[in-house]
Amino acid sequence: MRKLVFTLALSVAGLAAQAQVDTVRATTLPPAQVAEKYYNSGVAKFNQKSYQAALADFDQAIKTKPDFGKAFYNRAATRYELKQYAPAVQDYDQAIQLDPTNFTAWYGRAQAKQAQNDAAGAEQDYSKVTELKPDYAAAWYYRGDLRFEKGDYQAALADFTSALKADPKYAYALHDRGSAQRQLGNFPAAVQDYTEALNLQPELDIALLNRAAAKRRQNDTKGAMADYNTYIGRHADNPVAYLGRGQARYEAGDFKGAVEDFSKALQIKPNYALALNNRAAAKLKLEDYKGGEADATAAIQQNGQYAEAYLNRGHLREMLRNQTGACADWRKAAELGLEAGTSYAAASGCE
Repeated sequence: MRKLVFTLALSVAGLAAQAQVDTVRATTLPPAQVAEKYYNSGVAKFNQKSYQAALADFDQAIKTKPDFGKAFYNRAATRYELKQYAPAVQDYDQAIQLDPTNFTAWYGRAQAKQAQNDAAGAEQDYSKVTELKPDYAAAWYYRGDLRFEKGDYQAALADFTSALKADPKYAYALHDRGSAQRQLGNFPAAVQDYTEALNLQPELDIALLNRAAAKRRQNDTKGAMADYNTYIGRHADNPVAYLGRGQARYEAGDFKGAVEDFSKALQIKPNYALALNNRAAAKLKLEDYKGGEADATAAIQQNGQYAEAYLNRGHLREMLRNQTGACADWRKAAELGLEAGTSYAAASGCE
């Protein structure tokens, strides 16, 4: 949600209506006014989304007035829209050099750096924005997003909270704070944030999925099912939603319903390893051992490091009286870091 700030220059003196005269007078505008003329034209074209034409005008403005900070800033914004991120960063550099207090230039450069996957550079620039303008919610939000992505959930939580202090109706900040709370195990707080985000922005459907996941962690299966059902009613083509609802049904003991949901997820995404593994677990409960073994094997074929799939296949093979195969699978699960594999192997006399 980039917020571009454009400042149209005042009407150029000399273009005002003049009394009609009989002689033709040749005039030349001073360079500063020529630069303003090109600048204003560039802003108008940018607002019309004629980005190439706007770029040409800003080029002329800067050529005429090399220290024109606003023109560098707006050319950078134009280059960002054209996905010319490296040149945009260079223009933001010039704008910042000419006016280090321009927080929008720091913010724009952060956005351009983030688009280039320069997370560290973007985080530094967002931090500068928070210093220059502490009530600029977007800077706190995007810095929180970067910190969330690198797994620093406590810092992300603090940033999303700061964004909400600046803008209490920032639905995305509420949603993402809920996700940070969920990662930190604060499930009631996560549910509350997702709920407030939905109250502000009812069409923010991703909050339904995430709230359902948080409710499951609170053992609120009924509430989770309600959210999954609402989401699927709006997005019947999302395999993640069927995976989540299938997990909720599994946890409620509805193994047949779980198999149906995992199967639906696989219809949409045939090689979905998570759905294959989870369907294998549900089939184990339904005593469909051969079907479950086939699903677990397919999950392992998609992800050879899938420890839970080896563990589940071990259980299925044990029920199929394939003790050698079961032991091999449990040992593999243990090798991949799943301690339960060691326990099952020992309990079954695999050693």
